[in-house]
Amino acid sequence: MVARRFVRSVLDGLVPDVVDTAELLTGELVTNAVIHARTGIDLEVWSVEGRAHVRVGDHRPDHGLVPHVRPRILGRPIPVPALHRDGRVVPIRLTIQTQEAIDGRSVFVAQLATTTAPPVPPEAPGDVRPATRPVPGPVHLPTTTKKTRTLSTETAAPQWLSLFADTGIALTSTLDPDERLRRVCHVLTRSLADWCMADLLDEQGRLERVCVLHRDPHVPVSGNHLGALPPVSGSTQDSLLRVLRGAGPLLVTDIAPPDDPPDPLDARQWDLVQRLGANSAVVAPLRAESAVFGALTMVRTDAGRPFAKEDVPLIAELVRAVALGVDNARLHQHARSNAEHLQRALLPELPRADRLELTARYVPSSTTAEVGGDWYDAFTLPSGDIVLVIGDVSGHDLQAAVAMSTLRNMLRGIAVDRQEPPEEVLRRLDLASQTLNPQATATCVYGLVKSDARTTCLHYSSAGHLPPLLTTEEGGTRYLDAGRGLLIGMDPQLPRRSARELLPPHATLLFFTDGLIERRGESLDEAMSRLRRSTAALARAPLDVFCDELILRFGRDTTDDIALLALRPGPPA
Repeated sequence: MVARRFVRSVLDGLVPDVVDTAELLTGELVTNAVIHARTGIDLEVWSVEGRAHVRVGDHRPDHGLVPHVRPRILGRPIPVPALHRDGRVVPIRLTIQTQEAIDGRSVFVAQLATTTAPPVPPEAPGDVRPATRPVPGPVHLPTTTKKTRTLSTETAAPQWLSLFADTGIALTSTLDPDERLRRVCHVLTRSLADWCMADLLDEQGRLERVCVLHRDPHVPVSGNHLGALPPVSGSTQDSLLRVLRGAGPLLVTDIAPPDDPPDPLDARQWDLVQRLGANSAVVAPLRAESAVFGALTMVRTDAGRPFAKEDVPLIAELVRAVALGVDNARLHQHARSNAEHLQRALLPELPRADRLELTARYVPSSTTAEVGGDWYDAFTLPSGDIVLVIGDVSGHDLQAAVAMSTLRNMLRGIAVDRQEPPEEVLRRLDLASQTLNPQATATCVYGLVKSDARTTCLHYSSAGHLPPLLTTEEGGTRYLDAGRGLLIGMDPQLPRRSARELLPPHATLLFFTDGLIERRGESLDEAMSRLRRSTAALARAPLDVFCDELILRFGRDTTDDIALLALRPGPPA
C-alpha cells in the first residue's frame, strides 16, 4: 500500500542522505525488503497482519532523525499522505519509536498503517467494498505566497508531516479546550489557510464562535464575530449547518451571498466573508464518539490556489486528531469542574465563639486543570470546644475529592461521638480509613481549641501534615511541630502524639496545605522560612487581610490547591 516515492519522500525529510531505494510495489502489501543508504543507514520494510513496518538502522552515531524533527514525531501516530501503487494519494498513519539493538546501536522503528480501505483487486470481482475516500491526482499543498504551486507527493509529504506535528504540539500545549482551538487555528493559518475559525456547540445546542484568526495579524477581526451565534434554523443555507448535522468535511468552492432576506446565521457568516474575503473553504466537523460538537472552517482567499478535493482526505485526518484533542480537554475540564464544585460544597460555615476570630480560604490551582484533595473544617463539639482541621488527600482528580469528602465526614463523626483527645481521634480515623479504603493516604492536623474568659489553649496532633504556624502580635513566629506523627493510611497500630500550646491574645494561628508554599526548585525549609517572614510582616493586619495577602503573595504561581484556616484569640474578658 505504500509506494517507493512516498517512503523516500518521508525519509528525505527525516534521515540524511537516503539515496538507494528498493521497489516496494509488489502485491497489496509491502514485501520484505532492505534499503541500504550509502551513509550506512538501513531501512528494513516488512508486512505483518496487514501493517507495513519499517526499521531505520544507523551505523553512524552522527546520523539518524534530524534533531529538530525527533521530539515532534517520536512515539506519535501521525497521519501523513502516501502514494498508492495505482496512483492514488491515500492517508496513512506513521509511528516512529526508538529501540536499542543487541550491538548497542540505536535504531528507529517505524510503523505505517493504512487508514482507508484498499482498492478492490481485479482477482476478486465479487468483493464490492470500495475505498472509503478515493482521491486521485497529486496533493495541492498550500504555500505562503500567492503563486500557484501544485506539489507532488514526494515534496508534499514532509510538509504535511510537519503540519500534523505542529498541530499535535498545539493540542498538547494547554488543557483549556478553547485555547487549544485558538492555537490550532494559529498553526493552520501559517501554512494551510488564509484564515480559520472554530465553532463549538454547548450542552444546550447553542453555537458559539471560539475564535477567528487571520494569517495577517494586522487584519482586524471584530469582536462582534465572536461569542454566541444566532440559533441554527432549518432555513440556514450555510454549509456550517450541514456539518453540524453530521456531514463533511465539505469542500466549498462556490461562495455566494445568501438569499434575501437572509437567515440570521447566514447574514453573520456573509458579513465575515465580506470583511476577510473567501474563494474556497473546507468545513470539517469536530466529532467525538459519533456526535458532532463543533466545526473547524479553513478558508483561502486567493483564486490562484483554491482548496481542491485532493486536500479533503488529509484535512479530514487532521481535524479528526484536533477533535479528539479538544474533546479530551473538554472531558478533563468537566471532571475538574465537578471536583471543584464538590470541594466548595463541602466547605463548612465557620463557627462563632466569644473571643475567637476565624477566617478560611480555599483557592483551586490557577495553572493546571487538576483538583486536589485539600480541605479544611471547623465545628463546635457538644462540650463547647472548637475543632480545627486541615488536610490533604493524595491525588489530583475527582476520586481524590470524593476520598477527601469521605475522610472529612468520618472525622466529623468520630470527633463528635467520642470527644477524645486529638491523638486518639486521629488513631480512630486512621483505623477507619485503613478498613474502608486501604489504598488511600492523607495528611491531617486535628486541633482542639479550649477557651475561657482569660486564656485560649490549642491541643493538637498531626498526621504527616505541615505544622501550624503561630505568629504573635509582635511578629514572632514559630512552627508547632511537637505533635507530629505518621500519615493517615500508613499504620493505625502505631501510637500517636499530641501537644498543647497556649495562644497569646492577638496572635494568629495558621493552618495551611502544601500548595501555599511548595515550589519547584525551592527546598521546603526555604519555603517555610519565606512563609514565616510574610506572616511576621502581616502580624497586625486584620485577619481577613492576613489571609488574602498570603493568597496574593503565594498563590500566583502555585500548581496545587491552597487551603488556609486562621484563628486569632481576642483579649481577656
